[in-house]
Amino acid sequence: MKVILAIQSFLKNISDVIATIARIILFSKLFPKIRNEKRDKDLVILGNGPSLVGSLKKHKDFLSDKDLMCVNHFPRTEFYEQLRPAYYMSIAPDLWLDDIDKQFVEQSNILFDEMAKKTTWKIQFFFPYEARKYKRWQKKLLTNKNINIIYINQIPSEGWKFFRHWVFRHNLGMPRPHNVMIPSIFTGLNLGYKKIYLIGADHSWLPEITVNEDNIALINQKHFYDIEDSKHQTLDKRGKGHRRLHEILHKFMLAFAGYFVLKEYAESLNAEIFNATPNSYIDAFDRIDLNKINTTDGQI
Repeated sequence: MKVILAIQSFLKNISDVIATIARIILFSKLFPKIRNEKRDKDLVILGNGPSLVGSLKKHKDFLSDKDLMCVNHFPRTEFYEQLRPAYYMSIAPDLWLDDIDKQFVEQSNILFDEMAKKTTWKIQFFFPYEARKYKRWQKKLLTNKNINIIYINQIPSEGWKFFRHWVFRHNLGMPRPHNVMIPSIFTGLNLGYKKIYLIGADHSWLPEITVNEDNIALINQKHFYDIEDSKHQTLDKRGKGHRRLHEILHKFMLAFAGYFVLKEYAESLNAEIFNATPNSYIDAFDRIDLNKINTTDGQI
């Protein structure tokens, strides 16, 4: 039995390596311009979960000496100008594709108009290499020289650990990016940060899934900026249609599994990832209670 399992594992890793190499050759931009250097500060990644406002208001001192990375529609909120994050990350196709549901085009136009208007400080904007082919979103940002767009490879990379980590270190691919926090953490590690904190990373979607009488799977993805009026709706596929229940659950499974891949990668870099989100569903990273942090030295 052990021999059979070993053969199966070997064949799976071989298949994953070949598939990863093929995806890199076909779809990646070689060696994106992500500067890995010694960082004097720690990084805090701001997820858009319901708990974020509470964390921002209660822990201003903790955040004051950290570099910040925001994601997705965060620039549309008042906190964007208040916190002036150093980095912005998104991998959502509905932000750059044109042939998608009208609502997504309208929302992305508002987002990038807001970014162009509000950003009066230098910010690095990480966006998938695929997005470079689409001009609508780019035109809205060209007038603001403070926004430095850096294209990243979101190629799913699998196989033996030594192979994955080589691909990761060279920014040729990453763990399957089924949630924006995965490329955010990954990029933070490759920028050289040795301590990364997550806030607003609730990931508490599972109790929010329902199936209606028409067998349509619905989910209420609450964000800190729409928690009062968010409602159950379908989960789209690249800005169109809707996913079935098994597709939603599979997507979530890959996301939660990806955090364990990131934890392993962080350990190889002598870096640490802390989940400082109250009641978060992410079970890969060490938990930390910001209420117990000594803000004078950043220690518990």
